[in-house]
Amino acid sequence: MNIDLLDKQYFNKPFIILANGQYPSHPAALNKLHTAGAIICTDGSANKLLENGLTPNVIIGDMDSTTVDQNSFKGLYVKIIDQDNTDLDKAFEWCKLNNLSPLTVLGTSQLREDHTIGNLILLANYSDELDINFVTDYFTITCHHGKRSFTSFKKQLVSIVPVEDIQSITTEGLEFPLIDEPFPLSSRGISNRATGHQFIITSSGKIWVFRDRKSTRLNSSHSEI
Repeated sequence: MNIDLLDKQYFNKPFIILANGQYPSHPAALNKLHTAGAIICTDGSANKLLENGLTPNVIIGDMDSTTVDQNSFKGLYVKIIDQDNTDLDKAFEWCKLNNLSPLTVLGTSQLREDHTIGNLILLANYSDELDINFVTDYFTITCHHGKRSFTSFKKQLVSIVPVEDIQSITTEGLEFPLIDEPFPLSSRGISNRATGHQFIITSSGKIWVFRDRKSTRLNSSHSEI
């Protein structure tokens, strides 16, 4: 496994990972790619990136899907033969070893439900070691425990999904508050709403937080929070 970044000084923030799910179409998600300092592709996602006129800085995975020729590729070609881990898992591990964080991850959903669920589990598994934001055409998805404040807007759709049985969770700034109560594995945290420009969640265990964008819900301007 290639651990060290060659010419690391040329890798600038923001760091973007493009997974091999559906290629983003929302302007806010696409803007992440077009303003990236470095783009890390997981195997076959490199094909999609090149088809859309952009070039990866890194391709990582077992290389069973990409058609990029290693000999002609000018970036880092990190081949890892390990069938026990997905290519996104390999990318996270490689970023962790190379101290690349925060990470915005695109292409994590919308093609295969099994991959979508697996990717959310990876988000939870690596959330203590890396600052990771999943950005889809609909949501920004993060994973947290403890106390966290979020910038928001009135009526923003906020869904809270427990990764595990939570002993205590408290929210501030949401229409349907939770006040120091247990939060077991369930769908009860789906489709809450922000009441203003900020909300706070304090949780004793890990939760996924889904936040929508104004342009996704209202289908008006393409601004992102």
